Amino acid sequence: MSHGFTPSFKPIAKPTLRRNIVEIETSEVVDIVREQIRLMELDLSGTTVIVGAASGYQAALATATALAGANIVIAFARGSKGYPNTLEATVATMALSQSAGVSRRLEIVNHFDSRRWHDVDIVANCPQVAPISRSIVELLPQHAVIALMAEPWEVRPGVVDVGACLDAGIKVVAPNLAHPAIMLFPEFARLCGILLEDAGIDPRDAKLAIVSDTPCASFIERALRERGARTSTFSHPLHLTADTWTAIIVALRPSDKPLMNIQSLGRISESAPNAVLIQFSGELDRSAASYFGLKVWPPKKPGRGQLGLLLDVLGPQPIIRKLIGGLKAAEAAYRGAELGRHAIGFAVEPDIPPSSS
Repeated sequence: MSHGFTPSFKPIAKPTLRRNIVEIETSEVVDIVREQIRLMELDLSGTTVIVGAASGYQAALATATALAGANIVIAFARGSKGYPNTLEATVATMALSQSAGVSRRLEIVNHFDSRRWHDVDIVANCPQVAPISRSIVELLPQHAVIALMAEPWEVRPGVVDVGACLDAGIKVVAPNLAHPAIMLFPEFARLCGILLEDAGIDPRDAKLAIVSDTPCASFIERALRERGARTSTFSHPLHLTADTWTAIIVALRPSDKPLMNIQSLGRISESAPNAVLIQFSGELDRSAASYFGLKVWPPKKPGRGQLGLLLDVLGPQPIIRKLIGGLKAAEAAYRGAELGRHAIGFAVEPDIPPSSS
């Protein structure tokens, strides 16, 4: 496999309170998808794949799957709390597939007959598809692969019943975001910096605390220091030391029990009452923050498992690398290739959230 790709860092628009992602250029997106398929040598020929129908750059997933040779691509357009507009998702997904000339392989559905799960080879864990419960897992053939499409630390609990997959002998895989063909951690750090600027905070000479239990922590810290910030990283909010913090960046894993709870926020209100809480990832008890008079950015609460600022802000390249990386990990597992720490993806086990860091 060739890995000659270098991530692009095009300038983006000046941060604003409300970021509107511009309408995507379908021809540009299709060109990028084709190039990433070539670079990652993605080959889904002979497979039936389930993905989500989405808007924005996420709409490229169905088209990428078809361009990689999948015989049948079934795109779920079911609405969810974080992705409610099924019509917009359907139109965007179909438009890209038509631009790429692969719409004949694409089937967009709102409902899926239980008997059809028996013929599925790969399931991409998208918001429109999840949760992938035991009842769904038991319908899949034993050779099927479930692709998380994100590293486990990014995924909110319960979206895939990994234990049921283990019982059924079905592989669950995740893309390796540190792999040279994907390399998303610097992009996450860049996105966090933009979110900070959106909050009106100039990183130059700012005193920033990073509360993170994810592999992003070191990348965020390095990027902010390069821009003149004074930073310290803490693995848990209760480890945060009292100081005159300009901002506290919350970059945590999704959790059913947020670490940024009333206890943690109460301590922050005593030790750093003037700091702005920047919710980059993970949950934060906003009711408690309001009770203590703490400022939180962004003003609108992100959906569970979503970043405080969509990756779309950085343009199509990062998202498409991630999507095709997730498909490549699934293809490798489907064809029996060995997955490991330095591969394009890795196997996911129950209660063991592996990380590429």
